[in-house]
Amino acid sequence: MGVVETVLRLSDPYERHARLYPALLVFAPIGLTAICLHGANISLLAGAVSLLAGCGLLFWIASLVRDAGKKREQGLFDSWGGKPTTQLFRHRNHEIDVVTKRRYHAMLSKALGITFPSVEDESANPAAADQTYASATKWLIEKTRDPVRYALLLKENYSYGFHRNMLGARLLGPVIALAAIAWVLVELVIELGAQPVSLADKLFAIPLTHKIPLVGSGVLLLMWIFGVNAERARVAAFAYAERLLAACETVAVSPESGAANNSQHTSST
Repeated sequence: MGVVETVLRLSDPYERHARLYPALLVFAPIGLTAICLHGANISLLAGAVSLLAGCGLLFWIASLVRDAGKKREQGLFDSWGGKPTTQLFRHRNHEIDVVTKRRYHAMLSKALGITFPSVEDESANPAAADQTYASATKWLIEKTRDPVRYALLLKENYSYGFHRNMLGARLLGPVIALAAIAWVLVELVIELGAQPVSLADKLFAIPLTHKIPLVGSGVLLLMWIFGVNAERARVAAFAYAERLLAACETVAVSPESGAANNSQHTSST
């Protein structure tokens, strides 16, 4: 079984989208360079990589990326002012209108059998209020695990997990891309450096097998530098949080309808 087949056969969409794809983007420059430069001679290497992938290498790499993302998560929450769901539950946060938020509080208060903090309660003891909101969030997550009923919510969860884990791998990604570029340049120097022609002629003489990994690795390098940042993770996190709170409209009315056995709904926002 090849690497692509292994990826496609992963049954857990969250594992695939949020953890594995960032890991593959990290190592894509090396793979692209190896295939372009030595594609005709790496059948044995490709077989070994495919075997390792089938034996769990991809899952291990995905777990490393996930761990890196989780290490960044609490720092992100602190810089944002708390978990996105907790912030949206707060009276002093105005991203959700007052009427809708009051309805969410009332629905959850009835479903959980607890009293939600009033504006005055939250102002007097913000930490205690946040504990109530965190508890409500955990309850909502458990009640929205049905991948069919809450498909849009799960897609937002995949998106947040992807951007968070990309941020966790943001230091390694550029290093790998630069290493791939250096690999191509070294081989170019070896192949073209001894030829008695001008620099312009050497540039035109660069074969396609070298141009593709140079361009591909360069694009990925730019992506890691300019396209991966905390703001993208924040937008994805709050989009997921808003969708989770919106589930109050159905879950809190019929709590039993939200339970499911096989979801990949694992976010902690």
